[in-house]
Amino acid sequence: MAPNRRSGPSSSNDNENPDIAAIIAQQLQTILPEIVTQVTNNVNNANNGNGGNGGGGNGNGGNNGCTFKAFQSCNPKEYDGKGGAIALTRWIEKMENVIDNSGCAENQKVRYASSSFVNKALTWWNTQVQARGRVAAMAMAWNDFKALMVEEFCPSNEMEKLENEFWKTQNVNNDREFRIYI
Repeated sequence: MAPNRRSGPSSSNDNENPDIAAIIAQQLQTILPEIVTQVTNNVNNANNGNGGNGGGGNGNGGNNGCTFKAFQSCNPKEYDGKGGAIALTRWIEKMENVIDNSGCAENQKVRYASSSFVNKALTWWNTQVQARGRVAAMAMAWNDFKALMVEEFCPSNEMEKLENEFWKTQNVNNDREFRIYI
């Protein structure tokens, strides 16, 4: 025989059952401040990324980065893969200024910068895209992208030559400073 179950307020077990509404209210009081803190932190983090005024300099809230049109309006310099370390360094510096000024998001930097490749650099980049896959190549971190370019377009012997010139310049400058103080 199935047990006879009673429901409603006339149940004899009312004193033994906890008050569900009281438990929920107590748990809400405990967790609500934590939820408010998390929401506030998320809002503050979003505002820190775009200057706190919905701007970010690109007119689209700063969270989504920039449009390609905005990037192009900053006149990014083409890169052809020639000129060695000096040309690459100058291109990277200019590109980082364009990226900052246009408000590119992290996931747009490689995609937009690689659009300025021509000739040898474009051929090299197309090879990278084929080897890695388009999604992976475009999702590459900016610093990894720069390191990959240095590896390809800055021969080690040229880097050594630049390093030697740097140290020679440092020594000459140190000698001059030393002579001035004598």
